[in-house]
Amino acid sequence: MFDKNFQGAFCKVCRKRGISLQRTGGTWISKPFTNWKKAIEKMKIHAKSDIHLLSCEAEMAAATALQEGSVIQQLQQINDEEKLKNRMAIKALIRCTHFLARRHIPHTTNFDELIDLIVSCGAEDLKGFLERARLNATYTSKVAVVEFVEAVGLWAEECLLKRLRQASHFSIMADECTDVTTTEELSIFFRWVNMDGQPVEHFLDIVPLKATDAKTIYSALVEFMKDKNIQISKLVGMGFDGAATFSGKQWCAESPEENFTSCTFRTLPLPFATASMRSSS
Repeated sequence: MFDKNFQGAFCKVCRKRGISLQRTGGTWISKPFTNWKKAIEKMKIHAKSDIHLLSCEAEMAAATALQEGSVIQQLQQINDEEKLKNRMAIKALIRCTHFLARRHIPHTTNFDELIDLIVSCGAEDLKGFLERARLNATYTSKVAVVEFVEAVGLWAEECLLKRLRQASHFSIMADECTDVTTTEELSIFFRWVNMDGQPVEHFLDIVPLKATDAKTIYSALVEFMKDKNIQISKLVGMGFDGAATFSGKQWCAESPEENFTSCTFRTLPLPFATASMRSSS
């Protein structure tokens, strides 16, 4: 494409699509071509360049979208039966992820082999989905299985939170520790009576701590309950270890109205250890 204003030539496709591909510099795009003695040679080189090939692909994709409609319109044209089959296939993939996670089996290295096993055993919906899907949309990669794990985790957390919010009262248990990266963390558990009248206890989250003093831990617990929309007014008891951080004056000053229960499990072995030492001596 010759431009009289610049007295030079531009590549029409690259000038149109190259800018959208964030390639704004160079001859044929933002600078006119004027070396007419080597025009044929330079045109052949440009025709094989990466930017020109990408621009051509973008132009073809835009033309196809114009004919077939937008992505949303194309998705809406999929019939209900195919949608149901796709949902059943995704459900099977998520169940496989849940199976590996529940049994503490490394999911990123065993997921694809488990899928192959299930397909070979006659999972027709999943087999058909994998055959129809594009190679980059089979949802069997390591990235996909990690996202499935995160999705299952969010679903499980929301189910627990829904039951916890329905409880008339609850207690909270927590303990702080340091992970392998020397990050201070607080593990949080809740205990309540379910709709059947049975006491239940569930782990909910691990919260990073900026410090391990009583005020910081107390604020972390309060912020966690507010963030998860848990009514603090329903809290009737707290269970921690016997460390001064949880049972000292500072903690009592932060939460004077709450009932504190020290964990006795770690103290139970002490008399046995003492008796064993005395008997051996």
